[in-house]
Amino acid sequence: MRKVINNSKALVHPVEKWKHINLNPSAPSIKGLIKLHKPEQPIRPVVNWRGAPAYKLAQLFTNKIRLIAPLPHTYTVSNTRELINKLESTQISLHYSLASLDISSLYTSVPMKETEDIIANNLVENGVDPQIRRELLNWYDSITHQNYFSNNEKIFIQQDGLAMGTPSSGFIAEFFLQNLEDTHLRNKHNITAYFRYVDDMLIIYDSRHTDINNIQEYFNTLHPNMKFTAEPESNKQMNFLKTSLSTKHLLNGEPPYTGNLPSQTALSRIPRTTHPYINTPP
Repeated sequence: MRKVINNSKALVHPVEKWKHINLNPSAPSIKGLIKLHKPEQPIRPVVNWRGAPAYKLAQLFTNKIRLIAPLPHTYTVSNTRELINKLESTQISLHYSLASLDISSLYTSVPMKETEDIIANNLVENGVDPQIRRELLNWYDSITHQNYFSNNEKIFIQQDGLAMGTPSSGFIAEFFLQNLEDTHLRNKHNITAYFRYVDDMLIIYDSRHTDINNIQEYFNTLHPNMKFTAEPESNKQMNFLKTSLSTKHLLNGEPPYTGNLPSQTALSRIPRTTHPYINTPP
């Protein structure tokens, strides 16, 4: 990591290079978090990357590329209020239905080389200086190859996808997902509206011409790495982002939710478990 930072002459001022080097690095550690909101309560692996050699570089990479090559966020929503505002401006008919999709194991499913090419093309399209492009892509390679973690005093190497727990993984995944959406989701499969919050998607579709099973099947053909699970609405209602949404309300010109909206603090802390982290078995 020192060599990578020292070679970054265009992006890092010489007197600030020490700020982006972890002086006392340690191997990332993995724990398990129970997903109480999922059937059979599977365990979500959670990796603590704060002591990792590339942790500060991953933070710097995210901050730099967000400014240099901003993403359009055509389909994403950042909170419940933004979702509600977009729903209120969406035309709804009697035949429209709601459904949600979820990406299974997002980070470990993101193809690293393909995503690097997407980022490289994005940097070119934004007119980024060639030296800065080279340095950013060098950072990308260094960060994405730090795919290892420790458990019970053993080191394990993650074989596929982005490292879990890395400050950069969420933003890198966005490059891949937004490219996938821009490529495949325009006027496809009678989808009237599509909104995504991280790896959770809300879809409005014309039930006269398709159904959620066909839509799920279509989504599962978008990329060999991506697998989607689906949940249909019930009685014209759907729970999404801790909010009960209703197409009935939209048809009647009312706000598209029942009950109270969750605070954005609550949304940012959507509970996945009522238990503390548990150590994963060796």
